[in-house]
Amino acid sequence: MDVDNDYKFVLIMTGENYISLSLAPLHAGDTISFAIDEMIHQGTRSLPLLSDGQLIGILRLEDLENLSEDYLSLGDLPPHLIKPGFIYVDSHELDIIASFGIYKCDVLPVLDREKQYQGAVLAYDVLTTFGQSLSFKMPGGILVLEIPSSDYQLSQIAQIAESGEARILSLYLNEIPDSQRILITLKLNRENLDGIIQTFERYNYEVKAIFGESQSIIDLKHRYELLMKWINI
Repeated sequence: MDVDNDYKFVLIMTGENYISLSLAPLHAGDTISFAIDEMIHQGTRSLPLLSDGQLIGILRLEDLENLSEDYLSLGDLPPHLIKPGFIYVDSHELDIIASFGIYKCDVLPVLDREKQYQGAVLAYDVLTTFGQSLSFKMPGGILVLEIPSSDYQLSQIAQIAESGEARILSLYLNEIPDSQRILITLKLNRENLDGIIQTFERYNYEVKAIFGESQSIIDLKHRYELLMKWINI
């Protein structure tokens, strides 16, 4: 696959492309023990809950494990145990990744624009494919910065990177919930980021995380676990 096609492949991936045929949702008539067994069997910590084919919400394994079998079915569970969250079939993969962090789950239901359930996606599948993009394959380091959203200036970030003889390979923004601040994730084309970090700090950027090229020796599953921890799932 050439470079141009590689970029096109990454940019057009949407929720519909990531639907997993192996993920089976839970239903309102299922029991708690069945739901726990299904999550363990499917290797997930959460699953969509449907009633008559319509999405009710998301159930999490940790919540179900603390319940007794007093509830006859999942449809009898109190509302606070049924978590919100979904993506659309045409949601871009960057929005999907952000949604996993917002809803704090490893599986997200996929709806069409008429709010009809179409399937579900796994965080691991999305991150695996996203990690194959050209910018992730190229050597370099990753910086995660935090600033007030009103202070975001792409030109300033590029200037700081260039002053340290680095080139920005990719840049992603994530809003921090219930705040006026954002996280900026930068992939740069050099491993030694010390000088660049010092410059960002002088410009009042808060450095939240640094990942050098040595991270590339970590297997993909471990990188997935690190990212899940980072986005507080």
